[in-house]
Amino acid sequence: MDSHLTDQELLLAADGELSSGHLRSCPVCRSRMSELERTMADVSDAYRALLDPPPAIKIRRAPPRWLALAATVLVGVGLAALWLKHQQSAVVPNPAITPGEAAPISKTQVCEANFEADNREVPEALKQAVFNAYGLTHAPRSAYEVDFLITPALGGSASIRNLWPQPYNSRAWNAHTKDVLERRLHALVCSGQVDLFTAQRDIAANWVAAYKKYVVPQ
Repeated sequence: MDSHLTDQELLLAADGELSSGHLRSCPVCRSRMSELERTMADVSDAYRALLDPPPAIKIRRAPPRWLALAATVLVGVGLAALWLKHQQSAVVPNPAITPGEAAPISKTQVCEANFEADNREVPEALKQAVFNAYGLTHAPRSAYEVDFLITPALGGSASIRNLWPQPYNSRAWNAHTKDVLERRLHALVCSGQVDLFTAQRDIAANWVAAYKKYVVPQ
């Protein structure tokens, strides 16, 4: 029996970007896709509810303690909406802040056995600068990976122009999914199937589109 589709593949199918005969014949996968679609709809509704302005309320004699509590709640809701907005927008980095940057390096160098492409340590000061650039002052740091847009495995540089806060808990397009793309592109470059510059350009332009092109081809 065929293995079931992953959540990423089910989301692509829900978007009409992946045609799967398995999905048509597998009730388990169809049920899971329905769950994912309901979850995405619930998140969308919650997000819109946070952003919609509340109806005007006429307050006549509110005691100071009540006013302080109301102000605290409103600030909390505002911060939650701002954090959710940044989580959604950070799936693909802002090209004005993070256009991507590669070091002057050759295919031979990135494909050498002793090439230290996995050295992804980013200094704390640089991480802070990245969060500041994206306005994520109040966001929990544990929810993000300060990631290289062009992976070091493809010659990406440790520059703020090549770094952005990528969310871990986006259901499909998260840091773990991008790792799959990075490994795939490195293998394609080193096998001669994709030019190094092309791989760098595609992952920098839109890594989600690159994932659909190289990992889940149509």
